[in-house]
Order: sequence, then structure tokens, then C-alpha cells
Amino acid sequence: MRYLIMGAGALGTVFGGLLQHAGYPVTFCGRGAHFDHLTTQGLTINGIWGEFHLGPVAAWQPALPASEPFDIILLCVKSFDTLTAALAVKKLLARHGLIISVQNGLGNLEILAQEFGPACTIGARVIFGAAISRPGVSTVTVYADKVLLGAISPQAPTATLAQVAADLNQAGIPTAVVDNILTPLWDKVLYNCALNPLGAILGVTYGALAENPATRELMLALIQEIYQVAAARHIPLGQPTAERYFQHFLTNLVPPTAAHLPSMSQDLRQGRRTEIDALNGAICRYAAPLKLATPYNQTICQLIRFLESQSSLRDQWEPGQTAITLKY
Repeated sequence: MRYLIMGAGALGTVFGGLLQHAGYPVTFCGRGAHFDHLTTQGLTINGIWGEFHLGPVAAWQPALPASEPFDIILLCVKSFDTLTAALAVKKLLARHGLIISVQNGLGNLEILAQEFGPACTIGARVIFGAAISRPGVSTVTVYADKVLLGAISPQAPTATLAQVAADLNQAGIPTAVVDNILTPLWDKVLYNCALNPLGAILGVTYGALAENPATRELMLALIQEIYQVAAARHIPLGQPTAERYFQHFLTNLVPPTAAHLPSMSQDLRQGRRTEIDALNGAICRYAAPLKLATPYNQTICQLIRFLESQSSLRDQWEPGQTAITLKY
């Protein structure tokens, strides 16, 4: 199968680079210094999964036609670029091909289903971390669990999806197919909504948030609101109650990443738009027509949007601080 990596950032180049290293045909689409290095000098993947070197990679640009359709498109762009990216690659997906959202947050699958059809749309829960160490080098920094792939329609081609999982496993990326991808995706959002923006606002690590009674209370309130919205939308979550999830969160989920700063802090430090609208913002959007109040999530959104508007914010961070791109 032919793969297109739409969004050659840290995670995209790990997926695409390891697939190509395993012998699968891969084309990359991206921009900036990292992408330029990939196409002219090659790619290095290093970190906890070992070190791999590739020569200059095949590239596609939206202004150019593709030589032939792609069987699989891995969409690795930021959530606010989902529609733009989907429209750019809409004509490139082969008949009976799959577009896979390798993204953070909620709302991406709805956009892709509208543009490509539900049967072609696949969700991926990704909770390993990667960072661009320098142009041309993607470093795998942390691994929490295998990639989970799941269809949102019973009409999805199950054999093709199983082959994608097999290809990723062959490439060294632990992967499994699940029946209900919405549960792990919402579980991932729970983690992100509780930690990522609050840690970015306060400029502290995940562990610091979990250690302090005041921030623990805030995180529980955020989680309780999300549980209410999920229940109203008939989304089953991994733990039966918000309180049970919170204990699991403090005991099992936070400790492995306690020393890390959230990826949103890096976005703010570098003056980039965050994905708040696909995280806490999505919870607020889903809650509105259900007549559910989400004041804690709404407040977090407003604070992040204020920080996004402050161009001087990037000067308030120590240059040596590094945020991880783990998206649990």
C-alpha cells in the first residue's frame, strides 16, 4: 500500500520514516526547515526506539498533482488545520482507501467523515511522544501504550485497516485495531484537558499539578464536566465515574510523565496557535446544545486564548525548557 504523510512534523516523520525504513512506499507533505531537510538531505529517527537513517524522502506539495492515488493518508496536522488539509488531499485518496486521523483532540473525525465519507475515516489514538531535535531529526521521547486504530462506520474496509496495523507493527510501531475508537480517544482527551492547558497557564510540570491540592481540585472539576458531556453523548469511557477515573489518573497516568511540561506550553512559548479548541473548547461546544454547563472548561479556554494573544509571552520562558508532544 502507498502511504501519504500529510503533516511532516515530529510524529508524522516518525510514522512515515519507520514505514519507509520497513520497505513501504511513503510520500511526505509538509513545510518549513524540517521538511526541507527531509527532502534534500534525508531523515534521522532516534530516541527510545533506536536510530534509523533515511536518504531524501519523496515529497508532494498541494500545488502539484500526484502521480497516482494513495491507499492510506495519515493526517498528522494540527486540529485547526484539519479541514484545509482534508480539502488539499481529498482527490488523492484511492477508491476504498483510508484517511487516518493521527491527531489530538475532538472534532477531527467529524470533518474527515464529511469530506471523505464515514467508511473511509479512521481514528487513531497515539500516546507516544516525539520531538524535532533539529531539522531532519525526529526523536522518540516517550512511549505510553500502543497505537489504537478504529473505524467509525461498520462499512469501513476491515481488511485494509488490519493491513495498516500489520504494516505499522512491522515498522516497529506497536499498533492494534479496536472496535470502538471513541472510548480511547475520549480517554485521551480527558488526560489532555485536565493537564495540558492548566500546566501551560501555570508554567509547571504535570507532576506539580498532581501534587497540589488546589490544582487537583481544578482538574477533578474539569474531568467531572467532561464525564457529564460524554454521558449525554452516549460515549462510554474507560472508567465508570469521574472520581474513579481521577484516582486512576493520579495513580497510573500522571507519574510516568510527571517531570514533563505540556506541549501547549511550547506552542505558547513560540507564539503558535494552540489546540485548545479541539480539547476543552470541543467539550464546551458539545455541551452547549445539550444545555450542560461547563464553567471550568470554559474558563480554561478563555485563559489560553488570552495567552495566545500575548505576543510577549514567548519571552517569559527559559530557552532550555522542553515540552513533550505526548498526546494522551
